[in-house]
Amino acid sequence: MDDFERILYETTFSTREAVERIKSRYTQQEMMDMKNSQIDEIVRLKHKYQDSGLSDSELMKLELRDYMSTIIRLINSEYAELIPKNRLEKLNGMLHSDSIMVINDPNDNHDFSADSKNGKIIVNLARIGKTPDNPNPDIYTQMAVANGTLPHELFHIIIQMLKVEEVADERMMISLANGEVITSRGMVGFMLNEGFVEKFSALFCERYGLYHQVAPQYLSYVDIIHYIMAHYPQINESTIFSLDESDVISTLTPEEQQQYYQAEMISYAVRHKKKKPEDVINTALEKVTIDFSDIPPDRLREIQHYYFYKMEKHQEVSEPVFDGKQL
Repeated sequence: MDDFERILYETTFSTREAVERIKSRYTQQEMMDMKNSQIDEIVRLKHKYQDSGLSDSELMKLELRDYMSTIIRLINSEYAELIPKNRLEKLNGMLHSDSIMVINDPNDNHDFSADSKNGKIIVNLARIGKTPDNPNPDIYTQMAVANGTLPHELFHIIIQMLKVEEVADERMMISLANGEVITSRGMVGFMLNEGFVEKFSALFCERYGLYHQVAPQYLSYVDIIHYIMAHYPQINESTIFSLDESDVISTLTPEEQQQYYQAEMISYAVRHKKKKPEDVINTALEKVTIDFSDIPPDRLREIQHYYFYKMEKHQEVSEPVFDGKQL
């Protein structure tokens, strides 16, 4: 098993198994430092809001808006010239609209998520911060968890490996031993999507000393990113915001591409559909015909604008790089 195969093998474990395996990467001191970091954040939030008199929902919105303004300001200072204009506008627009939705729905399995299409953050008080050891966290613990996740979710607005849903031209076809076939359009590249977002948001926070919490379930995907960036340096911090999965995967060797697609479809079946890897007997990508007449004109112009910008950057990816310099 070569290095890439070994990395991809780690992606086929369930979310719970992946989290447990990832723990072995950290020393006891590193684990304690992460725990203490969250405790310090909880203490800070209690001191900041102890006499506010606000409801839990109002507190969550107020704190996330506050932290969001800091993160977005720094993203602008660091990456404004590299992020496609429509994405940067959407990111900045989150500061001037009701972009934070706080719900309390135990039937919703999500605790914290980003709606990258509409530029919104969704927090579910019924789930966020709840663990077997702490099934009823207070609002300060929930806010600390939300703040720790916020950088990752904001980077979802500006890094989007998944193709725009209206023009996603590939569909996963995953055949199971029981005869069931799982299909999914628009999810090709999801391992890259989460991997790049986790890697770049974590590096960004470390660079600026911002509070964040590692998302261990994505670290096997981050390993893929480390491999790709080490072997294909044209995929880098200057180009990543204007690429999608097809740009990145096409830089791999044909063998690596096949290995990636197969591992991703198994990972999708395991992590999104709760299947076991041994249940998967066959995987394939099926091409989808796009009907552009079904796309509203305003949305079509937005998509065209993005792809025009992307093509300007595509040459940087296509040109060979040696010692950090284009040949």
